[in-house]
Amino acid sequence: MPDDDTLTAEADAPADETSAEATPPAAPPDEPLALEAAPDPVKEARWTRLILPILLPLGAAVTMAVFVLNLSRIFLAAGDTGAIVLGAAMIVAILGGATILSAAPRMRTSSIVMVVAIGFFVLASAGMVAAPRTVSHPSATGGGNGFVNPKGAAVATLQVQAFPALHFQATQFTVKAGIVDIQYVSEGGNHTLAFDDPRYASFLLMAPGGPTSMKVLLKSGSYVVFCTVPGHRQAGMQATITAQ
Repeated sequence: MPDDDTLTAEADAPADETSAEATPPAAPPDEPLALEAAPDPVKEARWTRLILPILLPLGAAVTMAVFVLNLSRIFLAAGDTGAIVLGAAMIVAILGGATILSAAPRMRTSSIVMVVAIGFFVLASAGMVAAPRTVSHPSATGGGNGFVNPKGAAVATLQVQAFPALHFQATQFTVKAGIVDIQYVSEGGNHTLAFDDPRYASFLLMAPGGPTSMKVLLKSGSYVVFCTVPGHRQAGMQATITAQ
């Protein structure tokens, strides 16, 4: 028969095992936090002191140029009455947009940027559509003074090419005096061709869109021709035709 000490040991054994199982395992030691790498001071200085000061003014200048160019195209294509209506509509739109922004101060910056980008895209598209209307279309008969679209066969043909870089293929042209058939070709963009001489005020070619050719009577002498699209003549779209 077992003695009292043996019974006591057997009774205490399960309690010790239960206590051992109930004790949670010790937590592993905390791992050191990974530190983010510090930005390269050379690259950061190059970006903030060299690249950004150049890109920001250039971007702003290009944006303003596109905005003004397309806006002027829209106003020119709209005519006198249409320009007044468009101006009033733009004022209302600007004031309304400012009111909406002030009433919603918590609007996300991304939302504002998206709205401005959409407006800029619409303006640029409208300007491109309105570009052909910014110049007048001459009548097929031209003027009645005998200098534009004169009767008779042409004694010479002159082809003038307009390039998207805003220049003609040459600044000096020489033709035979008499009736000259002038043909106008655009290698990119919308361009016109007109004479600086008031006697040829009704002469106007436009490429693309037409008319792209017209006859003129050129007596011996020099004549200046240029593109009438705003800013193109100042950029270099001017040439001299010498008839001899």
